[in-house]
Amino acid sequence: MISGLDLLFLEVNSLEESVAFYEGVLGMEVESINNDSEPPMARVRGGDLRITLAQNLETMLRRGRGVHFFVGVEDVDQFYDKLIANGADVLPPVDEGWGGRFVTLEDPDKYRFFFVTWTEERNGVTNARTAP
Repeated sequence: MISGLDLLFLEVNSLEESVAFYEGVLGMEVESINNDSEPPMARVRGGDLRITLAQNLETMLRRGRGVHFFVGVEDVDQFYDKLIANGADVLPPVDEGWGGRFVTLEDPDKYRFFFVTWTEERNGVTNARTAP
């Protein structure tokens, strides 16, 4: 039985640029950086979300193509204010008919993140955070 998403593993072109984005812009905690491993790797954490970044030069295909991550945040408007304060180039939050209010941001390798505060019901499913 699947219990949930434990870890994201992302290949990146520049470990230094990616760590700067995840720590400086998103405010994630850097758990470790190992420039001597092969490939060089870093681990970052935001709440229960853990991401391992592995520096690996880009292949012929563009990174991030077709990959979208939806990350829940308590208050997307406050999160947006924090992103702006951290220097992110991001549009204001928008409400969508599919059940959430979100901001969209790409990391240096074009992985797209949707930071979302879900409404109480989305696609007929009650939000677990608001359910009794």
